Amino acid sequence: MRVFLLAALCWWLGSACAAAAGRDLKLAGYAPDLVRWAPLAKHRDYAALAPAAARIAELKQLGYGSVAVDETHQLYLGRDRRVEETVSVAQLYLTAKGIESDGNNGFWLDANHQRAEIEAAYVVQPDGAIADIDPSTLQLNNQNVYNIFTDTVYVTVPFAQLRPGSIAVLRYKIVSDRNKLPMPWARNLFPANFYPLERFRTEVRWDAAAQPPAWQTDYPKLDCRQGKQELVCATTAAAAPLPVDNQMPSAFDVLPVLVLAESSSWAAVAAGMEKLAEPALSRDGSVADLALRLRGDARDVKEIVSRLSGFVSREIRYVGLERGKGGVIPRPTAATLERRFGDCKDKTMLFVDLARNAGLDAYPVLASTGRMSLAKLLLPSGVYFNHMLACVKSVQAGEICVDLTDPDTGGGHLPYALQGAVALAVGRDAIAPHNLASETFTWVAQTTADNRLHADGSVLESLARTYDTHWAAEVRRALAVKSQEERVRWLQDDYRSVMGDKAKPAFSVQGLETPDSGITLASTAEYRNVFDPALLKIYRDYEPWLNSLAKDVRSRNQYYPYSFKGIHYRSEIRYRLPDGKSVGNIGPKADYLSRWGSLHRYYRQDGDSVTAYTDLQMPRAEVPVDKFAEFNRFLELAGQETRISFSLRARSPAAN
Repeated sequence: MRVFLLAALCWWLGSACAAAAGRDLKLAGYAPDLVRWAPLAKHRDYAALAPAAARIAELKQLGYGSVAVDETHQLYLGRDRRVEETVSVAQLYLTAKGIESDGNNGFWLDANHQRAEIEAAYVVQPDGAIADIDPSTLQLNNQNVYNIFTDTVYVTVPFAQLRPGSIAVLRYKIVSDRNKLPMPWARNLFPANFYPLERFRTEVRWDAAAQPPAWQTDYPKLDCRQGKQELVCATTAAAAPLPVDNQMPSAFDVLPVLVLAESSSWAAVAAGMEKLAEPALSRDGSVADLALRLRGDARDVKEIVSRLSGFVSREIRYVGLERGKGGVIPRPTAATLERRFGDCKDKTMLFVDLARNAGLDAYPVLASTGRMSLAKLLLPSGVYFNHMLACVKSVQAGEICVDLTDPDTGGGHLPYALQGAVALAVGRDAIAPHNLASETFTWVAQTTADNRLHADGSVLESLARTYDTHWAAEVRRALAVKSQEERVRWLQDDYRSVMGDKAKPAFSVQGLETPDSGITLASTAEYRNVFDPALLKIYRDYEPWLNSLAKDVRSRNQYYPYSFKGIHYRSEIRYRLPDGKSVGNIGPKADYLSRWGSLHRYYRQDGDSVTAYTDLQMPRAEVPVDKFAEFNRFLELAGQETRISFSLRARSPAAN
């Protein structure tokens, strides 16, 4: 129940693994039968695997380095709740670059409830020559990092003797024991992907005494036919690779899918998770006593949530012990409190326990860190969710949701990456998933500058950049783990990336240790020879921070809608005139309105100073591809309004 990270830790299988057919591979730290080398004697010949010559020429013309010419999944659901899935993949290599990028293949495996056999792994050449892989070169990568420990591993198969025209074949069988799964079994298969796929086929069969699986697909080029004890799905045409954008949606929201699952309902999924989670709540007084101490004299619901979530997110560190059923079932809250560490579900249930003891209506919620589209949840299943958070409902404050694994975003705000994510309330008579609430403006900031113009042509700048909520959290994450020297270096690099290196600013930071408030980066810098005092009649400047922001949030997509998170930027830029000068004419007022937001700029004169005020508001929006030019044009206009100008004149003797 977390975002899986592929770790850099590997176990070399060693020459002892090279063995005759049927021998278990000795994998350090894992059951001896986790992966079994059991090659079949029969190989497929080149002609049976390769596309026609004209098709190969076409694939080369399209510029592909390699192509998956066949992907077949054969599943058998037994009466003993075991699932056998045999997967065959054949990859055609067209270029040396394709070999470099895709010369390894492999598969994911859960060491808790799955075992695997490699039935074939070989390379066949156009002349018919065949080379089996050396099993001693197989590699096993786990996902463990310094604070996340899982059963998930990736078996890598490095193919040898590859050259343009070669076809690599991998066939393996994974046996899953559904009895070891806390939640109902489900499987997502992808008949099209980000790589070219010529043929995709899935065959599902089940024992007469077994329950037939539910299935659903959203891919129009996948033809599925169900019989009494079988389901066969096959693509009707080759699938070109799906395009990729830098600001694209999650792959889960884009890839067409075939879902297989045990028949269920959303109500059953929600109730099933509640049955697993509720026993974690404490039965002694330790959590109740702590809840009352943390609540203190607070009466406002938001304040109580902030105090409780602040404790859990910052005082209970994140450690994910995700092996076995620990990947789904939360641990007792008293144990989490005593250990002072836990994963998302452990921390969530501790918060829920504290909140209920503090008089709040709190409950856990399943969520996905990589899914926003409800339409892609084709069947009721827990397989879509990899995270847990908590929500509180009240008449006073409505619904407040918090992510207890996030110590940097203030209480009452979900991390921006989770806003709009698909979610399912645990229990609560939930009957369907929903999207988590989204804030109108994710990125909120205010810039205040005081510029003193001196008679020698220099300008002394006092600058304060205040970032709110999510922007503050990002800055806080960047600075909190750094030493003082590293912080100064980071602040210098951040400043210079926008302002250049013509000055050497001095910095201070406020709000680093108070996540419920914003964070302010203050600086002072002297710029020399900015203007010629003798020729100073019109002063021109520009607002670089707004200019930089307008450039950063432009859509750079080509294929997918742009999920713009929303920005609210305000600034007050003050200019104090040098001795002997007074304000002439101030700059014009500007008001821009569009479907994407508004920009307002105006000036105010106060004695011998001028202040330029700017307010840019662009709410969260889903920008269609055909509106990118319009959206980016508004940002260009905002960038143009970063220019500031006003005229000066000599101060009259009477004014002196």
